[in-house]
Amino acid sequence: MSASVNAMRRSASSVRSFNAVASTSRSYASASKSAPAPTSASSPSISIPEIHLGATHQSRYAEHYDRTIASDLMYMTYNHRSHSTETIPEVLPEPQTAYELNRPTPPLRGNRPARPSAKTLSPATIPKLESIVLHTMVKEAIGNKQSLLSAIMALRAISGQSPNGGGRSGNGVEVIVSRTGAAAFKLRAGMPVAVKVEMKGEAMYDFIQSLVDFVLPRIREYPGIALPALSASKTSPSAVGGVVSFGLPHTAMGLFPQIEANLDSYPRLHGFHMYFKTSAKGDRAQEHAEALLSGFRIPFHRR
Repeated sequence: MSASVNAMRRSASSVRSFNAVASTSRSYASASKSAPAPTSASSPSISIPEIHLGATHQSRYAEHYDRTIASDLMYMTYNHRSHSTETIPEVLPEPQTAYELNRPTPPLRGNRPARPSAKTLSPATIPKLESIVLHTMVKEAIGNKQSLLSAIMALRAISGQSPNGGGRSGNGVEVIVSRTGAAAFKLRAGMPVAVKVEMKGEAMYDFIQSLVDFVLPRIREYPGIALPALSASKTSPSAVGGVVSFGLPHTAMGLFPQIEANLDSYPRLHGFHMYFKTSAKGDRAQEHAEALLSGFRIPFHRR
């Protein structure tokens, strides 16, 4: 008898708990129906912040030029006689006949181009590095244009240049096409045969740092950049242009840390030329440009 009474009590308590749960669910459902649906106006708006890419670190070689190399170049290349000498203007002879009076001024004689006038050296005109151009030619691209892909990938990794990438303005790696054709090499005008990239500003100094710290010291028996002979002409276009150029073999491309870290990703390495363009122009421009690069620890040697 007591067992049946206990069973009836347990069933009555379970029924009461079920009714309480049901009433709670009904009240929640009615409350959810009466509440207004969330609209886009009431929901908080998410604003995406603008991201401005800038310099991630201070260029050590740019600071080295401003603090050390500029003053040293001013000391080594300053000409004290440049301010004391007076330039005598050229006086043209007066025309003697009516024929000479109505004729234009004859051009300068000679087969050499006119030399640019050397600027008076001052703190504002100290030679400085303007840009660096890397250039490589792939002769296999004459028969297969896809051979240029490895050179494009390598120059993009070394220079860090892409079209308007990284917050830097530039064209990135450019494909060079041939201007004329050569039947002996099965080359036609307009065929892509080479690639180049130009670096300025921070990317230029980052490249010099990688070149001097990682590449040149690891080239076996590398004597340095060959200086022109002492008997070389001082008035040639290369002597007054202020551009220093030299090349490195294909093994040097694999010594750059950007390439060495993923060497298996590059099926072939290529030799390349480098052109260091400086602001030095006119008389002794080549010597001033070489002195500037030597300040960045780029070695030179006399043949």
